[in-house]
Order: sequence, then structure tokens, then C-alpha cells
Amino acid sequence: MARAVAYVRQVTVDPAEIVRAIVVASCALALIAAGQALPF
Repeated sequence: MARAVAYVRQVTVDPAEIVRAIVVASCALALIAAGQALPF
């Protein structure tokens, strides 16, 4: 049981990472919508 609890604590995602991913994805979509190629 302790191993399962430790695994769940390790898997949880930081809310800041989710926000960062949304910001990056929205910037990429804005570049695509503007007709420019992505810089990477």
C-alpha cells in the first residue's frame, strides 16, 4: 500500500506545468494561424 501511495504522489502533475503547456500550445497555434512556420 505504501508503494502505491508513493507512486500516486510521484505521478501527480504540477498545475504550473499544465498552464505552461497550454501557453506554449496556444502560441504555436497562433503562429500556425498566422501562416508562419514554427521556429523549431
